[in-house]
Amino acid sequence: MIRLAYNVFRPEGEVKGAVAVVHGMAEHRKRYAVFAQYLADHGYGVITYDLPGHGESATEEKGYFGDEGWKGMIHSAVRAVNRAKKEFPDVPVALFGHSMGSMIARCYIQEHDDEINGLILTGAPNWQRATSAGIALGKQIRGVRGKKGFSKLMDRLVTGNFNTSVTDPKTEVDWLSYDEENVKKYIDDPDSGFGFTVQGYLDELEGMNQMHDVSLYQCKNKKMPVGFFAGKEDPCIGGEKGFADSVNTIKQVGYKRVSTRLYPHMRHEILNETDNQRVFKDIVRWLDSNLKTAN
Repeated sequence: MIRLAYNVFRPEGEVKGAVAVVHGMAEHRKRYAVFAQYLADHGYGVITYDLPGHGESATEEKGYFGDEGWKGMIHSAVRAVNRAKKEFPDVPVALFGHSMGSMIARCYIQEHDDEINGLILTGAPNWQRATSAGIALGKQIRGVRGKKGFSKLMDRLVTGNFNTSVTDPKTEVDWLSYDEENVKKYIDDPDSGFGFTVQGYLDELEGMNQMHDVSLYQCKNKKMPVGFFAGKEDPCIGGEKGFADSVNTIKQVGYKRVSTRLYPHMRHEILNETDNQRVFKDIVRWLDSNLKTAN
């Protein structure tokens, strides 16, 4: 079992609830420290951790999730929720997932929604019809490069089109946010922006198909509140049509308490935009409103 690197953020006073944070693709837990501290300052205990193949949890090549593949990514969320319950007992727990972390979170609830009291998804990627074709191509590339090999073609296939949504981009990752300082920090960060291994991309694409498969959701906790938060100009969510498809999939599964929030003039990383305090406040309000009525 891969050792996961954690951080724990503790409120100074009463603990109203706990939040386990699942970060996104090619980044790490430390990028969520400001957000986690804000939640702690407002009464929520927080667990952040590095996913397998990321940050200090990367035991082999970055972008290789280990022999368990996508199952290991889901299991990491199980472990994070269990850690949150251990650190902050007897309070309601929410799972927070950003970007690829939202894909992991959606797969997590397929079997484990009765173990949490709420789900928050930010920058949630929408399912793509070309996913299965991408998996077929990836398997061919894996046959040549191996599981731990790298492929620029796979890089472009998964994220290469996102920056085309930006007019006159200054960098290859301007799609992340309007905040140029945030983009610069991401580029300068050696633990962010790396390419996945061929197997890592295959695992992620298979995870995309899994999160979209309605038949896999047991929906044991139909009353569990689900909150979608995203930038209106985030190419990762697939525009308003893709965003609506992600939301409708969760509703189709059977969840009754689904809310959404789209922020104008924000891109993918709404937690790191210039006006991120607005997002922070909205998420705390969501937690205050939804976790206090947890079953």
